[in-house]
Amino acid sequence: MKKTKILAALAATMAVGATCAFAANPFADVPADSWAYQSVVTLANSGILQGVDGTHFQGNRNITRYEAAEITAKAMAHADRANAQQRAIINKLANEFAGELNTLGVRVANLEDQVGTVKFSGGFKGTYIHHGANTTELDINNYKKPAAAPKESEKWMSVQDIYAKKDTLTDPKYAASVRRATDNVEKKRDKNTAVQGDASYSYEAKLQATAKVSDKIQAAFGFKYTDEFKNSEQAEASHAYVNVANVQAAVTDRVSVLAGRHELTLGQGYIYDDVAEGAAVQYAGKTADFSAGYAKLKEAKNYKLAYVQAKATVCDRAAVGAYYGHVVVPGASKEISTQVYGASLQAKVSDKVQALVSYEKYHVYDTNNKKTTDSAAVRYGKVMYGNADFATPKSWDIWVDYLNTDKFSIPVSGDWRIYNLKNNASTSWGIGVDYVFAKNAKLEIKQTLASKKKTEPVQGAKVKFAETTKAQLVFVF
Repeated sequence: MKKTKILAALAATMAVGATCAFAANPFADVPADSWAYQSVVTLANSGILQGVDGTHFQGNRNITRYEAAEITAKAMAHADRANAQQRAIINKLANEFAGELNTLGVRVANLEDQVGTVKFSGGFKGTYIHHGANTTELDINNYKKPAAAPKESEKWMSVQDIYAKKDTLTDPKYAASVRRATDNVEKKRDKNTAVQGDASYSYEAKLQATAKVSDKIQAAFGFKYTDEFKNSEQAEASHAYVNVANVQAAVTDRVSVLAGRHELTLGQGYIYDDVAEGAAVQYAGKTADFSAGYAKLKEAKNYKLAYVQAKATVCDRAAVGAYYGHVVVPGASKEISTQVYGASLQAKVSDKVQALVSYEKYHVYDTNNKKTTDSAAVRYGKVMYGNADFATPKSWDIWVDYLNTDKFSIPVSGDWRIYNLKNNASTSWGIGVDYVFAKNAKLEIKQTLASKKKTEPVQGAKVKFAETTKAQLVFVF
């Protein structure tokens, strides 16, 4: 690489905020009528160029990538005095010589701290889901019997089998009630528990731009595009929306204030994990993080939330988290107070094994009647072996988890078992594997096991949830 080549990319267009029309020429081999004279003298007096022996520039000499990286590193040190066009050139050179700069101990990421820098990030996720129909079984000898009635021997049959034979049932003990029951269950099954998402596809794309407005203020704007369809008619049901539009100001080195639309995750995300609009104060310490804010929840229409949450590292192998929130429920009486709260413990059992347990709950209090109701809860546990790191190709992990949830007033948003959780109190096991097949590219495969309702709607009936198989390709940048 000729020295004039990198000079053309850097020196000829960049003055680094300095003027030196009358500065002395430090190089004997750069005549005043040279096309590069002004740039060479400017950069030499700025300390970016030093020449070969202090008196000769040797502009036509080939230089190594490390020499080019040294010139770029010196330009990076003066980037705070450069304009937008000049910074763009420095960024381009820094990316080109990133490896050499890393060897020299220069972090290219330092450029992100410069005022006016715009950083783009985002990702793409494609998902395939197989989720069959739930099944309902009836104890036809004891279905909907009064509690005082003597219990006969159990005789369980699936609703599908009973429905197919209902016109042939003649035993007066249960024929009429079973026919009515299967009629009702079948209608409900057709409406609510038929094949949902069976062999369906969806995809999601995100793009976010973060700009450093000043030394203490940055602005972020981003959007999300989603599409979920189960047939060709629904393929056009895609939509895009702004999921990030906020300004964040640093009050101190560790305290900042955020205002606008942002992603909000409460605890592990089983109560809420989606877009919110509002304001928050955040503290980022060496061993603990804390935030407090007030927000309107996008995915829970007209719900509002005031919250505080914190996470702290207890030791090298354990971290604890907790949060509390007061929910403003639309249309609820002022005498009804609703709170959400949760706690979690994350532990590194060994170098390759990690474990997580969490608990999240609703608490409703009626001040008039002095009545307390714990309306819903999530109990979750997960054990993982390995670590599928986006930055490390061929890294992987395997895991098993367990979820126990009650019916929610606000739809749960943080778990991949979306079909079973929306309207039911349920328990479910899950297993999965994640594999990073290329840098920033991951394959995720998940499968539910033993999913079922915690309580049955009527005596002598039981519902078994269909299991969910989920495969995802995830790309980030």
